[in-house]
Amino acid sequence: MRPRINLSLQVAAGILALIAPCFLAAQGAPAVSLEEQLSAQYTLVKMGSDSSGPAVVEPGTILAIQKGGILGVPYGNMNMLPAKYQDGTLHPPATATSNSATSMGSKVCGLFGKCNSTKEQVGKQTTTRLFQVGEKVYPSKIEVHPDKDIVALSVIACDSCNNVNPPTYYKSQVVFQFAKGYLAKASPPQIEDVIAQVFTIDDSSGNQQNGGGSAQGNQDAQGGQAAQAANEPPKQPETIQMGQTMDEVSASLGQPEKIVNLGPKQIYVYKDLKVTFVRGKVVDVQ
Repeated sequence: MRPRINLSLQVAAGILALIAPCFLAAQGAPAVSLEEQLSAQYTLVKMGSDSSGPAVVEPGTILAIQKGGILGVPYGNMNMLPAKYQDGTLHPPATATSNSATSMGSKVCGLFGKCNSTKEQVGKQTTTRLFQVGEKVYPSKIEVHPDKDIVALSVIACDSCNNVNPPTYYKSQVVFQFAKGYLAKASPPQIEDVIAQVFTIDDSSGNQQNGGGSAQGNQDAQGGQAAQAANEPPKQPETIQMGQTMDEVSASLGQPEKIVNLGPKQIYVYKDLKVTFVRGKVVDVQ
């Protein structure tokens, strides 16, 4: 009787030894913040400078403006004049005079950090420019403030997209104000849907490059592909879920055609799918 009890205890100890590391790893894994998940969705532009002035070092995701009232300031300005988006309406900043513009900039920089002196603000006030609906911009910074239920998206003009030469690099910011307590329970796709009411991701250049030359070939092949598909049994759809690891995604979809490595953020690019990871976990699928 005693040997049988000892054997049972050994088996139980072995099982515990196997599952304990997995449990501890899951408990110790840091949660991915909303700001990190949103940053994984939008590639931020990297700026530098050369002898001619500011310059784009690495372009970011191209966004198309959907709402009027976003006011741009020169790239060298320390303070921006953000618009506020709330309940489906974009409220532009007050710009009647340079003093009102400076006052607005002071309020906003006070919300997000330390303000410059009034002298510095006025010294930087030169010209402003309203972005037009349809113009293209790069995202330059994303800030999430759950305590204030605010998401702030800073942008810089994509002058090459807008056929502007010489480039201006006007910049601006839109503050998305949500209802109290909303950010604590909202998912990244819900926030992205609201941002898309002001900035939509633009992929028209890729569509134009790939659409024209292949149209006739696609039409010729459609008939044969449809007949072949009708004779094939339906395939079980592959399922990708939030929080899956890179190995789990590779096991379901196979090896990606491309891998974009941006440090803690990685993107697996497949033929018709893009999977974004932050710290090795799925945070977005397109």
